Amino acid sequence: MKLTSVIRLSMAFLLLLASVSGYAETQKLYGVKGPNLIHQKMADKTYTYVVNGVSYTTKHPSTAKHYSKTGGASYYHQKFSGRKTSNGEYYDPNRYTAAHKTLPLNSYALVTNLRNGRKVIVKINDRGPFVKGRIIDLSRVAAKELGIIHRGVGQVRVEALHVSAKGKILGAGTHTLAKMAKTPEAKKRLDLSPKQSAVLSETNFSGYHVKMLNLTYKQAIQMVKQAKRLKVKTKISSNKQSHSISFGPFKTKSEAQQLKAKLHKLNGTKPLIIYHQK
Repeated sequence: MKLTSVIRLSMAFLLLLASVSGYAETQKLYGVKGPNLIHQKMADKTYTYVVNGVSYTTKHPSTAKHYSKTGGASYYHQKFSGRKTSNGEYYDPNRYTAAHKTLPLNSYALVTNLRNGRKVIVKINDRGPFVKGRIIDLSRVAAKELGIIHRGVGQVRVEALHVSAKGKILGAGTHTLAKMAKTPEAKKRLDLSPKQSAVLSETNFSGYHVKMLNLTYKQAIQMVKQAKRLKVKTKISSNKQSHSISFGPFKTKSEAQQLKAKLHKLNGTKPLIIYHQK
């Protein structure tokens, strides 16, 4: 094998390792898969472009960071693999990237599937989708993480994320990430507004909780409705297989055990556990 080929393979392997470690870091900090959140230069000027007779004006970073919108999401066809994107990168179906019509290139977005609650972080590196009703076009791996591969499209919420030169994460999506932060250090990376910090401080999840496991999405929604009648706070968590609901918090374990008994009567077929969160 020629030396140049060896060098190319080595560089590709190092890039792969960097990519994987970035994804692992994002998941470790916030429990969400996505690219390593690092500062990258964004355009400080807006511009207007026309596609199919429709004009689009890009957002300035100062206003784009407040972006939060719901709408349709689709994902790239395999035929686009290897094609150059709007920021000069090449589309890779295995990287967490996306196309958006107006968000700044090299910014990030937190995308939530409103049907199942699953989330992913993507880097905005392309323009599109230019289809009515759709607000974001995801890479295949990002779409798979959200669970929309089979349907082809999904209803999502897109929340902007920016990274400052000092590495601070700011934008509309920081409030959501703060609630999902795995460590105090992860929360410290977030540049929260005073209003966001105040809301989070009011939302105290410390205490005893009851967790119901192995629910379908429909069952989870029904249990949340029943919990409202019992005047109990709930939080739905999702993974690739099923959904779970945390009820609480409660000040004492005895209160949690009383709710556990009530939930067992409502749905005795699902596993119930009690845990304590500091």
